[in-house]
Amino acid sequence: MFLNPLGLLALLGVPAVVALHLFRRRFQRRPVSALFLWEARQTTTLAGRRRERLLRSPSFWCEVLLALLLALAFAGPRGCGSLEAKHLVVVLDGSASMVAGSDADPSAARQAVDLVTDSIDALPSGSRVTVVESGPVPHIIVGPAAFPQEAVARLADFAPIAGRHDIGPAAALALEVAGDGAVTVYTDRFAPEALPDEVGVIALGKPRENVAITRAARLVAADGAAGEDDVFVTVTNYAGRLRTASVVVLGEAGTVAEKELRLEPGAREHLSFRLPAAMDVVEVQLDGDEFPLDDVARLAPAPRRELALYSDLADEERRRLGLERTSEAPLGQWLALVPRSRSAESLDSAHLVISTIAPEVPGAWCLQLVEATGEPLDLIGPFLIEKRHLAADGVLLDGVVWSAVAGVELPGVPIISAGNLPLLTEVDLGDRRVYAMNIDWARSTLQRSPDWPILLANLAELRRGQLDGPLQTNLGVGEVFVYRSREAADYELSGPDGLRELRAISTLEIDGLRLPGDYVLSSGGEERARFAVHFADDAESDLRRASAGERPSTIELGEERSGSSWVVLLLALGALGAVLVDWWVLRPRGAVTFEPGGKA
Repeated sequence: MFLNPLGLLALLGVPAVVALHLFRRRFQRRPVSALFLWEARQTTTLAGRRRERLLRSPSFWCEVLLALLLALAFAGPRGCGSLEAKHLVVVLDGSASMVAGSDADPSAARQAVDLVTDSIDALPSGSRVTVVESGPVPHIIVGPAAFPQEAVARLADFAPIAGRHDIGPAAALALEVAGDGAVTVYTDRFAPEALPDEVGVIALGKPRENVAITRAARLVAADGAAGEDDVFVTVTNYAGRLRTASVVVLGEAGTVAEKELRLEPGAREHLSFRLPAAMDVVEVQLDGDEFPLDDVARLAPAPRRELALYSDLADEERRRLGLERTSEAPLGQWLALVPRSRSAESLDSAHLVISTIAPEVPGAWCLQLVEATGEPLDLIGPFLIEKRHLAADGVLLDGVVWSAVAGVELPGVPIISAGNLPLLTEVDLGDRRVYAMNIDWARSTLQRSPDWPILLANLAELRRGQLDGPLQTNLGVGEVFVYRSREAADYELSGPDGLRELRAISTLEIDGLRLPGDYVLSSGGEERARFAVHFADDAESDLRRASAGERPSTIELGEERSGSSWVVLLLALGALGAVLVDWWVLRPRGAVTFEPGGKA
């Protein structure tokens, strides 16, 4: 049988070669004085219009054989008894719950790999394999159209760890690769109604009991305790019975804290521990079970990100605004309001400034109290507040009297307005921002209301979020690590998945952190940040919804027609041999010379 039957049309080349040898040009008869001069002649045949007796020379048979072999090679013959090559396309669910199991009770991931390997072994010769792993962003882990041996080797490393996600995009990607062929999805939750009929579903899940760490965080102590961090842990019982669990916090020197829990079915327990900020990465451990991913969480020290505050207002003005009570403690009230803050020694070193004139200092954000003269307006609302802006988060202005100066046009985007009159605006100048405020403090009550400290705290946290350094040092799998910087730099990231080289013009964002563990970000040989990644996902830790089932695809596997068989290779080699033999037969023999007396 042939893969390309139309290629047999090339067999017309055989009669074409015969015709060229049958029809040759006849030479005119010419009388000569002697024949001995022509005894060493070579017979030359040229194409003509009259048919002559066929000269079955070696060159003739080589040309016929060449045409025959090339025609058969174009037709794409297959070995005797071989089956049609197939393209096996499968989707493996990348959800972390796929790895739940034990040696005695294999996980869905291990069963899926075994089944796919068996399907690969049963494929006919010349087949190809494509494997897609689902996830927040589906990706091809084998192929496309890889050799079966390569696919089996790559499947041995399959270790899903993604959070709960929609498997539909991965199935759509697989259908594109498969063309008009079938696709099979291997998962641990049987929900065939979510996928088209062309996609077969094999669910290998099994309901299991599980106690999991569903939240873990390490933050700077909220009460302002110097040099201390708070560790928060949430443990959830996804079982149908009462479970006991032991939570242990381990440091380099051993156990830091420990607590025993009794959890009712479906219950959550929130725990908190305090430890020194100088303590390096700690590990929160839970009693091991069939799903080890959510039994461990490593937590790095929280970034301190100290904020430098500055104001050049007069002492009386600072006390009127509640920034300080006495001159002995400059900005004392403001520093007490903003955790992890200090008083800047100068304007050049300040991160956040309150002034009547916005300084043009790189990195210095300013709350500008615009000084203007004109008719005062006492406004009691309603005020228009841009609730989506973080600066206005929690600001209500209920019962506040806001005295402003009429006719003042503030630059930037309004955050708080009274009708068409902007009262607080924002101007984004790249590495610095100006928040301009139209207010008469002598007549207003804003500084004596709860909204004023809320506004100051919001501005401080906005500025802290833009400070150089890591935004967070403890992330869940799949979250983005952000390192802020105002300069371009080359970085090296070392972690459980090896070493990565990165470059950023300013802020560096790293996604694709799929493996839990410790990471170190360096630049110029200097460590810039140390952070940890752990797994925490409520939906994946709840193994009670796992199920099994099977629905076959309504179509067959696609055919793989791109490869060449060993038969085609032999035919091509035979054709090359025929060309070489024909060249050897027709190669030039050299000139014939004659000596006097008629001897050659």
